[in-house]
Amino acid sequence: MDGKLKLAQRGAYLSIFAYIFLSAAKLFTGLQYSSAALRADAFNNMTDILVSVAVLIGLKLSLKPADRNHPYGHMKSENISTLLVSFIIMFVGLQVVSDGIQKLTGGAFTAPSPVTIWVSLISGFIMLAVYIYNRRLSRITRSSSLKSAAADNLSDGLVSFGTGFGLIFTQIGFPVVDPILAILLGALITYTGFNICKQAVFTLSDGFHEEDLEFYYQDVMKVEGVKGVSSVKGRYHGNSVFLDITIYVDKHITLDEAHEICDQVEKSLSEEDVYSAYVHPEPYEEV
Repeated sequence: MDGKLKLAQRGAYLSIFAYIFLSAAKLFTGLQYSSAALRADAFNNMTDILVSVAVLIGLKLSLKPADRNHPYGHMKSENISTLLVSFIIMFVGLQVVSDGIQKLTGGAFTAPSPVTIWVSLISGFIMLAVYIYNRRLSRITRSSSLKSAAADNLSDGLVSFGTGFGLIFTQIGFPVVDPILAILLGALITYTGFNICKQAVFTLSDGFHEEDLEFYYQDVMKVEGVKGVSSVKGRYHGNSVFLDITIYVDKHITLDEAHEICDQVEKSLSEEDVYSAYVHPEPYEEV
């Protein structure tokens, strides 16, 4: 598990370096060539830097071993850091929307340089490459935060492409498109922050997806000797899964045999990357 967490950090580092480079390039170009849309996209990437840093900090804290005050470890640190960052993202998004509205209502529109188009399109290709790398790494490590980061990489790549194509209209007589794009990007930043916040709250409040419960239920039912499953309860701790399961076993078998079946259930779940499973047997009677 620790090896996978360390491997997942590579994706977080790559995202940070890519976003630092792209946000600096976009902000400089947007200021130099008067493009509100490109500046908004730069702020969008800056919020992604915060998300990547939060993922990295969370992953590092998750590596701390369990102690007396944290018997289940420190894996939820990843979710806590992400929650805090989500509030900053929403604030930045609302600020970008406000600035875009002020420029739109100002009435004076100027077409930015064609350089802004090329910067946006190149940024899109770079983020697509980062997305492909992080998506592959998230599948290897089964890191939920890295999977979210990869989805964010794809979103940012598409946003850069959209900004680039939108800026083309400013070159053919529609400079008003620039502040409109800035407002749309600000709304996207706010929406992204809200979704990150919602997912973090879901995990921290011990929410668990029903499709995951069904998956683990079916996995347990495949184990020889399991007559049925009374309940399956789960919790997410960062990118790890903890399960509490009650199974039915033949009431005529010995305690050692029941214990062996429980061990087989735990082994089967560990092969599905379940970090910890508590399995309790109950006697089964034919009805």
